[in-house]
Amino acid sequence: MASATYMCPVSPGSNDAPAIMYGYALQNLLSSYYDSVPVNESFYSTLPSPTMPMTDFLANTKGLAVQARLGEQGLLEAGMAAGAMKPSCKFSYPPVTDAKSHLMNAYDLEATMCGAFIGLADYVQSPQAAFLMARLAAEHGIHASYIGSHMKPVVFPTNSTSLTPAFTPEMVSMTGVGVGPLGDYLNNCVAPPAAPCGGTVEVGMTGATLNGQGSANVMGNSSGAMGTGGVSSPSTMPQAFTGDARLVQAIVLVPAVLAALTTLVVSL
Repeated sequence: MASATYMCPVSPGSNDAPAIMYGYALQNLLSSYYDSVPVNESFYSTLPSPTMPMTDFLANTKGLAVQARLGEQGLLEAGMAAGAMKPSCKFSYPPVTDAKSHLMNAYDLEATMCGAFIGLADYVQSPQAAFLMARLAAEHGIHASYIGSHMKPVVFPTNSTSLTPAFTPEMVSMTGVGVGPLGDYLNNCVAPPAAPCGGTVEVGMTGATLNGQGSANVMGNSSGAMGTGGVSSPSTMPQAFTGDARLVQAIVLVPAVLAALTTLVVSL
């Protein structure tokens, strides 16, 4: 069996701390949002008949909050091991008027978290930190798909030309609505981590590239998260969580444009 060459030490260190704690703030936002919405059978009674018994649907949606707290715990433990300080955040939340709006919010947040943790895997060095980012990205992708499966239209379009969209921390910290930007809710409580080696991460259709200072030495021919992808988009350009990788052509994105990026219009 071929041996892999890892960045040592294997455990998270000070270079990983900014990305880990940025991820912690995102996870804390999600966990806090779920805790702010009391859900019960009465809360969901206004929804159309679900495709599963209400007791199971309620258990699953409550389980989302449990998983959010577990992710929060994992990131906090990794951050403390890396010598990081826990950020103190006062979040804002997307408005909830009924069960439908709550599920729309949950979908947007979970889909954003999926892309955000895919992106954060490019901002850490230790294998343990990268493993945690990958695991959380998968977790949130599963959650977003579950919520999306109870909505219309189709969650996985047949004309998709991209893997699941990934977001850099700069993209996530932008203000706006829908999938991608969380700046309106984070309230500047945590700064996005810098890209490795003073470079700039650019997200493509299937992979990502690290451009700029020192990037040539760390990119190599990697086929992993930092491997070369297809057409790349500047890290300031969010993509919609629809499987469709149409690239946004504007650098300065006003909220109206950000809303248009989320092309999955949910309707119950």
